[in-house]
Amino acid sequence: MCTYKDIDIIELPNGQMASEANLAASREIERIYADSWHRGVSVPFFDNDGNTYLANPDGSEDHVALDRRSRTYHILRRTAAPGKGRYSYLISR
Repeated sequence: MCTYKDIDIIELPNGQMASEANLAASREIERIYADSWHRGVSVPFFDNDGNTYLANPDGSEDHVALDRRSRTYHILRRTAAPGKGRYSYLISR
């Protein structure tokens, strides 16, 4: 398995470097978040432990539980104040 520092030297079958593909994926994720927030939709994301969070249009984050039967989220607690969430830097764009 390669380390993250090796990403600059790995060439993919399509001719792109792995770092270029990584950057393109990051930009697409940012575009999806910004577009969703523009429409007033909170975007779910997950941490390494499998916890579910909602990134809200005001830049806040909520730790949530998904009720799969009713397909609804239940807010467990606010984890970041408005403008302080992991993806809040996208609001100023």
